[in-house]
Amino acid sequence: MSRRASTAVIAWVLAAAHAPSAASAEIIDRVRATVGGHRILASDVAAARTFGLVDVEGAADPDAEALSRLIDRVLVLTEVIRYAPPEPEDRAVTRELETVRARFDGPDAFSAALARVGLEETHLREWLRQDLRALAYLDQRFVVTQPSEEEIAAAYGRDAARWARQGARLPLEDVRPAIVRALVSERRAARVEEWLSGLRRRTAIVTRP
Repeated sequence: MSRRASTAVIAWVLAAAHAPSAASAEIIDRVRATVGGHRILASDVAAARTFGLVDVEGAADPDAEALSRLIDRVLVLTEVIRYAPPEPEDRAVTRELETVRARFDGPDAFSAALARVGLEETHLREWLRQDLRALAYLDQRFVVTQPSEEEIAAAYGRDAARWARQGARLPLEDVRPAIVRALVSERRAARVEEWLSGLRRRTAIVTRP
């Protein structure tokens, strides 16, 4: 396994070793964080941002936000390895990879981005596979109850601008599914964040500039 791939996530640390790639051998890297003894490199942060593997939209410091998301990712994948959720289908991983490819202006731009961060396509595919495993684990662990009619109505009234188009408020029945999805997503995110906060407190985490 290449130097950058071997430190990207805990799952890669535990995987069988491969010979270092020429691209990764040329990368001068540094450790940005250690999470329970597992390293996150500067090239991991660069790869996450380059390929849109973490959401940093709106962040005041996108680099710091990407590092924070990668720290959480290591914490989650540690739990994934412990509880071993089902493996994603190859075609699901392929779909994710094609979505990432589509963010670039053609194969040459995609290949150039891989080389720039010292990442091989096989390792990017593994990254995406582990992300799908993490999502499956979170879906299993954090089952959220559906909101009541009162909660749906309250959300509809509270976020009037959100459920309007061209200045006109849409009927509740037209936006009910979207409101339900939003409420469920918010509840799930709150539960996951609370769980992650506990993992952070119990794990030795050191960050570096």
